[in-house]
Amino acid sequence: MVQAIAHNLSTIDRDLDMLREVAHARQDTDLLDFAETVQRRVQGAYAEALAEFGIEVAKVASDHEGHVHGETGSERTFVEIVNNATKAARRAETR
Repeated sequence: MVQAIAHNLSTIDRDLDMLREVAHARQDTDLLDFAETVQRRVQGAYAEALAEFGIEVAKVASDHEGHVHGETGSERTFVEIVNNATKAARRAETR
């Protein structure tokens, strides 16, 4: 669910890029100020969501000493773990 929230925040960030372009084209400083203010907040929330997702993946993937292991005890890369966690959670994250 956290990964889905991060994805949605990323989409909003890109929408705000487009809104800033519209504001520039219209020379609307009020709209530009609004878009830039909201975008900074969205980018901060996006960073928090990504951090939380990483923390949750680390909780699931590591032992009490912080080592990352696979099902058979062999170490896996963090990217593999994130990919597997995302695929496993896909049903709950899709609307």
